Amino acid sequence: MRALIVILGGFVALMPRWLAAGTASLLGNCVYFFMRKRRAMMLRNLYLCFPEKTEAARRNIARESCCRMVEMGMFVLASPHFTRSRILRNFTADGKSLDAVVSPGTPLVVAIPHFSLMEALTMIPLVYPPLAKRSVGVFYRPFDNPAIERWVKRTRERWGCRLLSRKKGLTQALAFLRENGLVCVLPDQGTGRRRGVLSLFFGRVATCSELAGTLAAGHAGTRTIAAWCERKGFWRGEIRVAEIAPAGTPRDEVNLRINRWLEGKLSESDSACADWLWMHDRWKGAADFNLNHRRNRIAETLHLQGLEKMPKKKKIFVRLPNWLGDIVMALPLIQTLRQARPDAEVTLVARAHFLPMLELLNCADKLIALPAKSKGLGYWLACRKLLREERPEVFVMFTNSLRGDAEAWLSGAPMRCGMTRDGYPRPLLTKSWRVPADLDLTKNHQTLVWARWLRERHGLNEELNFAPLRIDVPAPEKPVIGLICGTENSPEKRWQVSRWRELVELLLAAFPQLEIRLFGTAKDAAITAQVAEGFDGTRVLDRAGKTNLPDYMRELSACRAICGNDTGGLHLANMLGVTVVGIFGPTNPVRTGPIFDAKKVILQPDGCPATGGAPIEGVPAKAAFDALAAEL
Repeated sequence: MRALIVILGGFVALMPRWLAAGTASLLGNCVYFFMRKRRAMMLRNLYLCFPEKTEAARRNIARESCCRMVEMGMFVLASPHFTRSRILRNFTADGKSLDAVVSPGTPLVVAIPHFSLMEALTMIPLVYPPLAKRSVGVFYRPFDNPAIERWVKRTRERWGCRLLSRKKGLTQALAFLRENGLVCVLPDQGTGRRRGVLSLFFGRVATCSELAGTLAAGHAGTRTIAAWCERKGFWRGEIRVAEIAPAGTPRDEVNLRINRWLEGKLSESDSACADWLWMHDRWKGAADFNLNHRRNRIAETLHLQGLEKMPKKKKIFVRLPNWLGDIVMALPLIQTLRQARPDAEVTLVARAHFLPMLELLNCADKLIALPAKSKGLGYWLACRKLLREERPEVFVMFTNSLRGDAEAWLSGAPMRCGMTRDGYPRPLLTKSWRVPADLDLTKNHQTLVWARWLRERHGLNEELNFAPLRIDVPAPEKPVIGLICGTENSPEKRWQVSRWRELVELLLAAFPQLEIRLFGTAKDAAITAQVAEGFDGTRVLDRAGKTNLPDYMRELSACRAICGNDTGGLHLANMLGVTVVGIFGPTNPVRTGPIFDAKKVILQPDGCPATGGAPIEGVPAKAAFDALAAEL
């Protein structure tokens, strides 16, 4: 392997400059066009950092970056074969900036960014002779192959730099600083959950290396500078330096200043931007849905930047279920997610008629209404246009359908997460949680199952908040009880009209001042009309189909208590903090009962298991009356 590398490097070094440059351009364009995942990563990274640039500009930067990274790879192979005179012809040093920064007798930590000609910095003692008399150490990653390791050390150390192992070089580096030498480190982002510190890069949460700050703070009098090779052409450049932090700067501030300098450098021009390595995920490392890390320095970063709160840079989309009750059961998790990731802009994606409710509750940063359903490709084309323009990074699926997964896939979100069960594959998800075989879904509430999924697979460890989401409404002049008599689906979940009428008679007789309102959708109007028939219209008001969703919420909030079937309105009232009396029979209140911390009474037929399964007509009207009377 070593012999092959040496031969290949010699061949590349002998190539005419125009041929080497053309080869780098050809290979770089191949990387850009044929390595689709890497291209997508680069374009996503560039969008996250420079959303103000046009898509065409970002694509040009990404393609040029690929060419320059190939140029760097070719330079690594060829440079060991370069003669002294060839190096001095093609590389120079900005003596003025070096003289101003690299003062004798001062130890320096040198931050070297991932620019295309960064390997040329191992030649700095040659192109800037004053450093030839000082100790210069460069951190690197050792190779497992002993022959390649010896070759790398010999070729990179031939101009006076010493390579320091990332595994064992910390002691050597501190010795260099004690001798007033220079130690070069590669500041990195996306170092992983077990390394680095949690900080901000381009305003976004990232795990960042802390070696530069650790070294600078580890020896008194050490200053921190940045050094890079300003590209002047193919395999040609000028070594430059800039002051980052004076001696005595705290460790975390040193690391922050390095990131800030790099942000400014990349923002200087498209050429400078293209010179950086954009192929890596610079924001990996933090858990998906929490900011826990062994070293969290976000608060310090915000303080040093003069920010009161974290910028909302991360885009998390949440696809809500298609039924009102299921949406209500998902809301505690959405509240928790927003608390756990204050840096995230949380967008709820739902059917259009739910958006007024979500807006009233102020439970997200943004809301997106799905297009109206249509046959053919029209719906899918509209979905793609609507969702892809927003560029979500994470798509959380509270639905279990292939249709919902296809919507998320069309958005282009790189992470699409949901739950899977045996026999129900979801191939369009990128990060799924399989329901454990020992988890009995009939004995666990749907909200808590969702919570376990998000905790075990995505690190959402915050306590769930089940506090009601109350809205302000004027107090009614007389006590009001609401009855939800229908359901949009599953007729077996409906209490009989005769039971509702019996309950109304009991309530009117016992409480002369009471007003009863019958709620439901337009589809429930036939049922509520039968319940209201023959009663005093000033005391029994049929409101089914006569309110929009926000007005429905306000009328529910004005009630002393709500009695209803297992339907979305019952969950909605519970979420609003209203006492609810739920009539259950065949359905399972353990799994889909009201979940918010407001008073609730669940009525089931005698002998019915806690998990449901009995005919609903087994619940007597007197039981519902007694529960409601306790509130009156």
